[in-house]
Amino acid sequence: MNKSTSQINFLQLFMMFSLMNGLTDHVIINPMLLGSSGRDAWITTLSTGAMFVAWCLVLSWIMRKTGQMNLHDWISKKTHPAFSWTLLVPIAVLLYAIGATTVIHTVKWNAANYLPATASLGTSSALVAICLVLALWGMSTIAITSGVLLPVVTLLGIFVSTFNAPEKDFRLLRPMLEQGWGPVFDGGLYAIGGYAEITLALLLQHRLVHKVKPWHLLLLGLYFVVIMTGPVIGGITEFGPTEAANQMASPYEQWRLIKIGQYIEHVDFFSIFQWLAGASIRISLAVFLLADLMPFKKNAHRQWMIAIVMCSYLVFAMMPMNDYLYYRWLYHVYIPVSVVILGTVAAAWTAVTLFSKPIRKEEST
Repeated sequence: MNKSTSQINFLQLFMMFSLMNGLTDHVIINPMLLGSSGRDAWITTLSTGAMFVAWCLVLSWIMRKTGQMNLHDWISKKTHPAFSWTLLVPIAVLLYAIGATTVIHTVKWNAANYLPATASLGTSSALVAICLVLALWGMSTIAITSGVLLPVVTLLGIFVSTFNAPEKDFRLLRPMLEQGWGPVFDGGLYAIGGYAEITLALLLQHRLVHKVKPWHLLLLGLYFVVIMTGPVIGGITEFGPTEAANQMASPYEQWRLIKIGQYIEHVDFFSIFQWLAGASIRISLAVFLLADLMPFKKNAHRQWMIAIVMCSYLVFAMMPMNDYLYYRWLYHVYIPVSVVILGTVAAAWTAVTLFSKPIRKEEST
């Protein structure tokens, strides 16, 4: 994996993270927000979104002060390699879990919605095979694929929002804060769990061909806020807060409402493309980053690791687990733990950056 084929620009990073994180913010977090905050879930996404946008400025500052060097190398130089690895090991575990949970969630969603009679091994093998190819071919391939998929995914999102406009009743968003700020705080953890993944962009800063400006990350942050808030408002205004909270994938249910004229409906198959586009980039990028963290001297070793990790996901996909129990595990374990990991590591990275001298220009090249 040579340097020339692994460099990307910020637009490509934007597109990759929009798909990787979009599946989380747009779909996976959605029922947790609605279940925790109810009618005020949209206030939760906006209030936590304000803090998230501020965090984007902190990320920009970290990138500038580290000279966009490889973060592991920079932390090792400023502190000690053992300390740097202490911070990276939890991130590596999280990256592995991101891939595993996405495979499991996608297989379960496929079986529940349109492939109930298809063996889990078949759907998981097809998904993992695609992600394996993307991860093995490297960062440039993942970036180019994201550039092809994201415009289509975005247009489909605009399509479903536009044609469902007659079904929306915005009066259902009121009364606001009927039960005070408690429900907003209850859902804040899950909104943060979705937003916090942008911190992983620091793992790619050394691959960016140009310096990242604050407005770059602000734009990405605002996009995340929009794609999390949109389906929350859509679910509440189309189904009501109670029914939306009972749905496992409210954004998918919104597709079923579309009717164009008298003869065109049942276009929810487009949502399959949206989900699989996000899932394929999310899995392949997570596994690529996981392998990229490892101190392999030969690219062949990195590729073997990618293949082994992908194959291990097939085992998880075959494990019998009730959909509701899996959702409860995400709700009570995965999201809270991921927030703790990203929050703790991000705080440590910020502290090291704060008390370190800025990198000299010649060192960052």
